[in-house]
Amino acid sequence: MNKRMGRRILSLFCACWLAACSAEDPVLADTDSGVCESGDGQLLHVDSPDWRDQVIYMLFIDRFDDGDPSNNDQGRGEFDPAKATHFSGGDLQGVIDRIDYMKSLGVTAVWISPPVENQWWSSLYQASGWHGYWATNFREIDPHFGTLDDYKRLSHELHCNGMYLIQDIVANHTANWWTYDGNYDPEDTAKNFRLLEADSYQPAPTQPPFHMIDRLNPEHYEANIYHWTPSITDYADVKNRFTWQLGALADINTENPVVIRELKDTYKYWIEEVGVDGFRIDTVIYVPHAFWNQWAHDDDGIYAFAKSLGKEDFLSFGETFLVSDPFDDAGEQEIVGFFGTDAEPGLNSMLGFPLFQDINRVLGQGQPPSLLEYRLDKFMELYPDPYVIPNFVDNHDTPRFLATGHVAALKQALAVVFTVPGIPILYQGTEQALPETRMAMYKGGHRNAQGSFDSDSEMFGYIQRLAALRSEHPVLSRGGLGVIAAESAGPGLFTYERNHGAERALILINSADHGVLASKVDVEVGPGTEFEVLFAENFDGTVVANAAGTLDLAMPARSVLVLRPQAATTVPAPAPSAGLTLDPLVADGPFTNDFELTGGVGHGGTKLELLINGNADRRHAFEADADGRWRVRVPVRDLGKRQSYAQVLVPETGELSERIPYETFVDQAELRVSIDDAADDAFGPTGNYANQRHQDSDRQREIESLEVRAAGRNLEITLTMAQVTDVWMPPNGFDNVAITTFIDLPTRDGARELPLLNATMPDDLDWDLAHFASGWITYTYRSAGATADRQGEKLGVSPQVSGDKDRRTITFLFDGDKLGVDDWSGATVYVTTWDATGEGVYVDISPEPADWFFSGAPADAPKLMDDVMLTLGAEGGTE
Repeated sequence: MNKRMGRRILSLFCACWLAACSAEDPVLADTDSGVCESGDGQLLHVDSPDWRDQVIYMLFIDRFDDGDPSNNDQGRGEFDPAKATHFSGGDLQGVIDRIDYMKSLGVTAVWISPPVENQWWSSLYQASGWHGYWATNFREIDPHFGTLDDYKRLSHELHCNGMYLIQDIVANHTANWWTYDGNYDPEDTAKNFRLLEADSYQPAPTQPPFHMIDRLNPEHYEANIYHWTPSITDYADVKNRFTWQLGALADINTENPVVIRELKDTYKYWIEEVGVDGFRIDTVIYVPHAFWNQWAHDDDGIYAFAKSLGKEDFLSFGETFLVSDPFDDAGEQEIVGFFGTDAEPGLNSMLGFPLFQDINRVLGQGQPPSLLEYRLDKFMELYPDPYVIPNFVDNHDTPRFLATGHVAALKQALAVVFTVPGIPILYQGTEQALPETRMAMYKGGHRNAQGSFDSDSEMFGYIQRLAALRSEHPVLSRGGLGVIAAESAGPGLFTYERNHGAERALILINSADHGVLASKVDVEVGPGTEFEVLFAENFDGTVVANAAGTLDLAMPARSVLVLRPQAATTVPAPAPSAGLTLDPLVADGPFTNDFELTGGVGHGGTKLELLINGNADRRHAFEADADGRWRVRVPVRDLGKRQSYAQVLVPETGELSERIPYETFVDQAELRVSIDDAADDAFGPTGNYANQRHQDSDRQREIESLEVRAAGRNLEITLTMAQVTDVWMPPNGFDNVAITTFIDLPTRDGARELPLLNATMPDDLDWDLAHFASGWITYTYRSAGATADRQGEKLGVSPQVSGDKDRRTITFLFDGDKLGVDDWSGATVYVTTWDATGEGVYVDISPEPADWFFSGAPADAPKLMDDVMLTLGAEGGTE
């Protein structure tokens, strides 16, 4: 049995097993219209939905909308919309006010950040718990967000609109309550212990037993409510992960029966009192499985209690920021463990982080769609029920997709999320194409002067169309999945099918920023089959199978198609053949120099075109000789190793040859320049900057040397650093540094200001291309549209990034073909270091030394700890 047929059978099996082979339509919440229309009482409890049919909207209460300005400022200096560290003003009333807005988008469930009472100021972080994840009381509503009555009214209004309420919850930690001054002794956990907020207006949590935070108090020590530990130092170590503090947040002892009982009762309270329909669970990876088994599945656990209230399928999806390397499933394998076993079951759903990562790699960074083929295979193979895995393109803990990619790429990413198995999640502001993760939606909120609730915006309308498509075609929420074609040489065609009973849908995506010719795509239909276009983006035309029952289709750049096969009306005649033939390659490669392709064609003088890697927008024209023989030179110039393919096209007939795969390897640089940087100079332009004080911050921003090599269209940048660490297990191989590279191309006019860094290019230079890289993030942008406060146009491609801790190197390999650069001669490369948050925001400069901020300079000083510069083609570099 071939791979394609095996996938088709698996696709149908999964659809039938998990959807009971039914063709029932999606059903909205079963509302009590009497209660909803009369206003007499509240509709807090409704039956669980079929979660496969939902579209979830995730929002930060504080950053969504301000419905009641009277609760913004609680008088403790914690409110300031101008600062990312402070409360901004959003509240539960603001969520209620925007239910119609979310419903019109196509949303059916709303996931809110934790509404509970939080730490209003952390002296350690110099920040407030506006986000909801630093609890002081898990059973109380934070006054900034409103009241319990407001929360119940939100539940009522959602249910009356056929929608559902998902509450974000935490079991791993409370807030920032203690630290250790000096070395930590696990045999004497009182040694060097110090309370952080003893003199503040919030000295401890207010909810028993979580108020017992003082290791030096014998009663608190005996109660053993917390693990008396410092911050995690080794995230790969299981004991560290389960018992030490995540970022100085007090780690709850979830093995303690008193704690287990209280956390059960606390979260049952919200189900009963408010009618919450599901939970998103924060930081589940830092809590032992035994806790989740008891908390969820005991007779007095969450699931049994929810069922007693009619919620037979209480969704609880956990967060583990676990991703997988390309063509590896380590992330999925670990995530699957949180589902537990038949003997000791765990949670019933988990967020789909590995798929999120590869959606971003392929559609936001320009990597091959074959990564997505592998990831979706594992998605269907490994998860117990892939149809209830929430999928997303970004969220509140990651950079916005548009921080790294462009709008056309975001549209494709959303199309994938809405057309593969799983529950689509939209993060607030995606529908308005917002560029920053934690900016507010409402006018006057954090970093939003105008407000962002435009129901007529382009992206809002696009998502409306996707949500309607998914709602109207159950095959997209319930059908099996099979990948038909996935380009492996670079960006290009990605085609998959969904099957549910008699219904079938085909999804075609061109992830390249150029057109591709999709030839002989085997979609298993009869000759002349016509396709109904259910959804299209950047595509205008009809789709009909050829005489062989396959598809020949010109897919424009970044196009999306969702098709449904119809009956064949007319069987087309076979296309005329030009008699195109290919000779075998004389060598297998890898090729290190140019080589020739040869072949024949039926008529002498026939005009032909050479396509490399399917790029239909960049063809090389040539023609056959008088005898119908042809030859064409394939250039081999680009630095590095690459798998590619060539095709020959007969433009007159549209005949396209089979692929001619080949491998190239160019190691000899045409241009090479290196420079040593001054030692111990990573202290900012003045030499007086101070590093962050947290335990993992050291010499990661110190550049020792820079080497730049170029050949053909490719550019390689290698930094040797004073220190490369991977404490936080970053996928790019390095952490505790953000590297921003600016490239000045001599033939172009660019910008002088370095966006968001409070600095300009040295030596009166300008820059044309920029690249940002941290341990989790990589993206490129142009100078077009850039200002001091805004990065330029995102390119939707990224270089290959690799960090080597042992060699202390970080390397970037840029593909000039994707960047529109054919020649790097004379380019100036300027590299800077700083640090950034997990969402990709450059960290601030604090007036005083701080754990998570730099200091020693004014807040508006240049955000440059170290820098180095050189010019290609020069005898040496310029520091």
